[in-house]
Amino acid sequence: MQLPTHPILRAVAWLSAAIAVAGCSSSDSRAEAALSDYQSAAAANNMLAARKALLQLVRAKDDVADYWAELGKLQASMGSYGDAYYAFTRAYELDRSNPELLRALTELALRSGDVGRAQTHARELSVVAPGDPWVKLVEGWAAISESQYAKALAVSDELLAVSPFNSAAVMLKGRALIGLNREDDAIDLLGKQLQSQPSDIGSLQLLSRIHEGRGDWPKLVDVAQRLTDLTAGDFQYGLILVRASLRSGNIERARRASFKLLKPDASPQLVSSVLDLWALYWPSSQRIADARMLANAASGQEQRLVYAAFLSRVGSAADALRLAGNAATLPINAQNAEANAVFADALSRTGNLGGAKARFDAVLAFDPGNATALRGRSELELRTGNARAAVEDAQKLTTVLPNSSSDRLLLSRAFAASGDRAWAERTLWTAFQDIPADERIYAALRATKSGNVDAMNDLQAEFARQRGAKVRQGLL
Repeated sequence: MQLPTHPILRAVAWLSAAIAVAGCSSSDSRAEAALSDYQSAAAANNMLAARKALLQLVRAKDDVADYWAELGKLQASMGSYGDAYYAFTRAYELDRSNPELLRALTELALRSGDVGRAQTHARELSVVAPGDPWVKLVEGWAAISESQYAKALAVSDELLAVSPFNSAAVMLKGRALIGLNREDDAIDLLGKQLQSQPSDIGSLQLLSRIHEGRGDWPKLVDVAQRLTDLTAGDFQYGLILVRASLRSGNIERARRASFKLLKPDASPQLVSSVLDLWALYWPSSQRIADARMLANAASGQEQRLVYAAFLSRVGSAADALRLAGNAATLPINAQNAEANAVFADALSRTGNLGGAKARFDAVLAFDPGNATALRGRSELELRTGNARAAVEDAQKLTTVLPNSSSDRLLLSRAFAASGDRAWAERTLWTAFQDIPADERIYAALRATKSGNVDAMNDLQAEFARQRGAKVRQGLL
């Protein structure tokens, strides 16, 4: 959403005034305390604390539309669109004559992909604010959702004739051009928009999708860098920057972008996401040295275990044993189960197969859904020739992590090792549909079609369709 850069700072004055004229009830006292916390958060630019304070404020005074609206703006600026929609809905219930609230509800409905709800709000908006551009924008996005790209293009041109640099209208036109298979025209449009509006995040987002769909990694690097600079704290663009840099061969830029994400207190999920990219696209021993350094600096055991698991699978099991060893105590309990699973995987890779199997078994006896143990034991069973057991563990693993392409590939390998080629290929086909536009699954399927030109062409066409759908997914 196009929101002020620091909405919380601009809200303090009217919030203070509203409370100043109120009475001295307990709810007023709670509201005043929440406002004080809000001001402190604003001064520190701490969005999480600001959100907490605003939530306390609306609990204390839930009948003030302005409070709910400000909470909605803050939630939207943090990407919590569902929560923002609820807040704006409460504000609108309290102030049904305010077109800004309807406009926000319309935009949020589009962002969530709910065209019907957006159309409902747009009809109300046309009554409260005749001629509001969001009424036409909804008409255009509704046309996009119905693949009526020419109609959407006409609507966008109508809007741009009035406001040439309207970000939402440019986005609409870009999406219409993509739908009409005019990607080069879309790139030209977005490039011109960014020349005049360098901080237009929507245009950068759409441009990044186009470059990624084309596999144009050098151009994606530049766009991802701009998005990262504009959206401090939004890690998804940092991950795109790391991936694009690695794919384009710009290793030093990838390292710099990685280090910005891999702070000592980074979440284990973020650490895992970065290291997955290193494992896939960076076949250099430097990644081992970097991971070792970052693991030693990590602030918590959870992060160190993620580094340990990575080091184990890229050839440094000794480091994994060192990092996980102190926490991998026995007997198995909730606190040490993951450490034992990582430790067992490292034992397996150092050749201690018996010790690894015993440790995996103990972890899975305590927690049958431990993904690290299921994956490690399945790989161990493949190495020792027990393919049927590997299939069973890999099947459980893909139930635990259904969107993991690497684990789907493991299951396919296990089926192939057991001699069941039909199920190996069926697993790949299912993964191809469940995890669309995944390059590794596509490559594995291509290998099964070697020599069959017609099947190869059909597969390639479907993959192209999936990549195109990924570029077009979402409304805003």
